[in-house]
Amino acid sequence: VILPEERLIVVGDIHGDLESFNAIRELFIPGKDILVFLGDYADRGINSVEVIEGVQELFRSYPESIITLKGNHEEFTPEGRPVFGPCTLIREVEIKRGNWGLYFEELRKNFLDNLYLSAIIHGKVLFVHGGISSRIKVEDDLVNPDKFIEENILWGDPHEIIGEYGNPRGAGVLFGPDISEEVTKSLNVKYIIRSHEPIKALRGPFVEHEGRVVTISSTNVYGGRPFVLILPFKDSPNSGNEIKKNVFFL
Repeated sequence: VILPEERLIVVGDIHGDLESFNAIRELFIPGKDILVFLGDYADRGINSVEVIEGVQELFRSYPESIITLKGNHEEFTPEGRPVFGPCTLIREVEIKRGNWGLYFEELRKNFLDNLYLSAIIHGKVLFVHGGISSRIKVEDDLVNPDKFIEENILWGDPHEIIGEYGNPRGAGVLFGPDISEEVTKSLNVKYIIRSHEPIKALRGPFVEHEGRVVTISSTNVYGGRPFVLILPFKDSPNSGNEIKKNVFFL
């Protein structure tokens, strides 16, 4: 998805944190704001069902203002088996809504199949859940990614060592500052804003790769202070440190 240049509220991992999600919903002003969710709506927290259904309700009410990205915790087989762990959503659904199989079919059709892998504001920002790879050369690589690129968008993490390396997670790569520099130049953006590592961002945005890569977190399940970024792009920031000033703690 290509985003318009308006004020954006950027949301990191929520992971079933209903308190933070409700604060985000109260912050959102329909007709004025665009909400960009970076994925990982469920698991770990105790209210994953309510968060997922709340995001769906927001999208149904304001489809032009809600952008939902896919995280690695939204990756299931066609039969509804998670390809990540831990997955606490299934048990929660069975307790609160009944049969997982029936719930998953509706979830897949109405939510999972409609998630984007990335969003971009030309000349400014690339939004992804996890990371990037050196195979991303042009915008079409995001629109029609191969399996390797998709895996890295969902699972990749920035690292301070030059190059690309196997990720200890078992999926995606660790990408160095040379890779983020190459990809941001190729896509004509200044920043990569992502989530996927909430522990990095317990006290606010974690900025690395000379300001190009910013990690955020909107969940309290790891401790710390959940927050969102509010980015008024008419007055676009000039560095990662400037982005850090646009934090709203929940």
